[in-house]
Amino acid sequence: MSRVILSREDGEGPAAGGGFLAALGMTPGPLLCLPLVLFLGAVLVYPITRLTMLANFNALDRIAWIALRNSVALSALVAIASVALCIMPAWVLARSAMRGKTAVRAALTVPMTFSGVVVGFLAIATIGRAGALPLGTFAYGFAGLVTAYLYFEIPRATLALEAAFRQIDPAVEAAAATLGVGPFARMTRLILPMTAPSIAAVLLLTFSVSLGSYGVALLLSRRFTILPVEIYAAFTASLDDVRAATMSLLLLAVALAAGTATLALRRGR
Repeated sequence: MSRVILSREDGEGPAAGGGFLAALGMTPGPLLCLPLVLFLGAVLVYPITRLTMLANFNALDRIAWIALRNSVALSALVAIASVALCIMPAWVLARSAMRGKTAVRAALTVPMTFSGVVVGFLAIATIGRAGALPLGTFAYGFAGLVTAYLYFEIPRATLALEAAFRQIDPAVEAAAATLGVGPFARMTRLILPMTAPSIAAVLLLTFSVSLGSYGVALLLSRRFTILPVEIYAAFTASLDDVRAATMSLLLLAVALAAGTATLALRRGR
């Protein structure tokens, strides 16, 4: 059986491009990343630089700091509640052989496609003064905001946790079962510790998404203000660019801290 050996002539094939770039003192990797670098510079570095130049923390009043505190508290509570409520449903989706799981996953993606304004209208139509369950001013305070935020954070947390649970080898759980470990003990002593970094990452993800959402609060926060709404009001109603830029930097700092922690947890898994 004869063997055919293929060879490239000088200046032909993919190696030629690399040789040309090498002759210019360039490597293909950074050159291919150049469009991404330019894009990030245009949409991230330059705007943040401008915000930093405009910011003046002396321009912040007591309302701005209260709004920051409310934003962090609201986002933290929504994140904790979402993860706590979604652990068992996510485990069922990951391990159960029940029918209709595809339909359930498809239904869970629907709330995540709605804008915050749409979710706010749905909350008003459900628990507002003229809603199906009229609860008076409940919808327009802290409790109403938490309820509305859970509407689109629970599906996000469920799907993310399901993906984390799927990474666990079923043989590990089966081995624990053969040793006489009950379902509750397997979940609390085996599954949850193994997925703790993933659960923490989902917690931070839902926190970050809630922190930057303002469409819901724009309609419902009549008795409870958060920082994105104050930024919107400063920029549109008061035309106070300095105050808006300073509050934006505060919000960005908290979001970057949460994002950095999420990346650290993912690398540590």
